[in-house]
Amino acid sequence: MPRSGCGARTASPAGSPGTRGLGGAAGAGASWAQVWDVKILRQVTEYLLPGLRCPCCGTVTTAAPPAGAQAGSVSYGPLLNTAAILLACYGNVPPERAAQVIGMLLRMPVSAGFVDKAAARLDGRLEDAGFDDAMRGALAEEPVLAADESPVNVLAPETDPGTGEVVPGAAQVMVIRTPAERLVWLRALASRRAEGITALLAFFTGFLIVDGYSACQQLSGQLAGIQQCCQHVIRRCRAVTRLGPGSLQSWATDIITVLREAHQAVEEARSREQPALDAGLLASLRQRYDEAVAFGITHNRLRDWDGDGNHPGYALGCWLREHADQVWLFTTALQVEWTSDLASHCTSWARWAVFGLAGWSRCRIWSMAGACDSSGAPGGAVGIAAA
Repeated sequence: MPRSGCGARTASPAGSPGTRGLGGAAGAGASWAQVWDVKILRQVTEYLLPGLRCPCCGTVTTAAPPAGAQAGSVSYGPLLNTAAILLACYGNVPPERAAQVIGMLLRMPVSAGFVDKAAARLDGRLEDAGFDDAMRGALAEEPVLAADESPVNVLAPETDPGTGEVVPGAAQVMVIRTPAERLVWLRALASRRAEGITALLAFFTGFLIVDGYSACQQLSGQLAGIQQCCQHVIRRCRAVTRLGPGSLQSWATDIITVLREAHQAVEEARSREQPALDAGLLASLRQRYDEAVAFGITHNRLRDWDGDGNHPGYALGCWLREHADQVWLFTTALQVEWTSDLASHCTSWARWAVFGLAGWSRCRIWSMAGACDSSGAPGGAVGIAAA
């Protein structure tokens, strides 16, 4: 595109309709442009399977087809399996729509049943190969993990195998991930009860970033430390600032400001490869936090509230005081992120998914596909494992 005030248009060969006053201009090098695209070609490989008849009993023995093929039928190869699995399990596209999209993009008609079977086949192979144990072992070696859970819709609630009664609570998907999302592990939970969450995280002893759920406090004895997600704290503070009256709840805005300043200071210390924050700066930030929290508690302790329990400003102030060391852990352990929001994002697809008996297999496949993506492995690896 020409710059403002420039008389030249898009460069064209001398004498062509696009030029204006450049007929005798000297060459000044060249630029370039690229157009990337893909070519989709249908490929059919047919195997001839010879048969031999036994001269004694007359039994005919036919050669076995190679892996991924079935004698006397048409099978789909790794790339179509990849498309089906990634659309249904990683993109959360319903099987019928996934089959339709494959037909539209690849001009290869497949059925919704094929999409379901591809996912079930891969999930079974991952389970047989010990995928969950391998993921648990890999995550156990990490110094820092983030965890979050999200409710999901289910076709049928889980029942107790002993009594047949419905398990109390809402079904959940829990995500456990490394800060850089190199590893992301999604697990199904029958409910958000504390014993289920603590049992799932029993393997880990490092730093854990959580969203404030009280059940995680039961893990404090085994963990190196707990970091409360500061983004969740900020969202709670924003909710309180809107309550008023007037600017009385501005203390919550001060909490947001000081936490963001602390995060900026940590990022600068990391960029300079400093082992710790300046002690004076940290003490100053923490003092401002403590003073704001004390103000919020004092001025909301007896404040009228139409809802149940204490005023939200008082409840938040008490929580911030009680968990202050966990809110500020990222300022003393610089390898710890200040938020678990990426873990929350990993479960966002589950909030509008509907899980049936086979739907929970998406968790294991999603974890595998995410690991392939973060490691740079080709997506075809998913299809090769399922074909």
